[in-house]
Amino acid sequence: MQVVKTRKVGASTGLSIPKTFDIQIGSEFVSYKCKNGSLIFTPKIENPFSSDMAYEKDDTDHVWQEKAYQEMTRGDV
Repeated sequence: MQVVKTRKVGASTGLSIPKTFDIQIGSEFVSYKCKNGSLIFTPKIENPFSSDMAYEKDDTDHVWQEKAYQEMTRGDV
């Protein structure tokens, strides 16, 4: 775990991303702020529904659905 500190960048607040994370300059992220103040940054992806690739059901799908349900009902997000 690495600690980062916010700083003023123009009219915004910025966070530095440690070099060890190997994030490319210009990378785009989708951001969320949870009710508990946590920040989540997820790499932005193209629309997965516009792909011609066939959907393959994964044996772990139910695990992720249960985790999402628990998070939604817990009220943190």
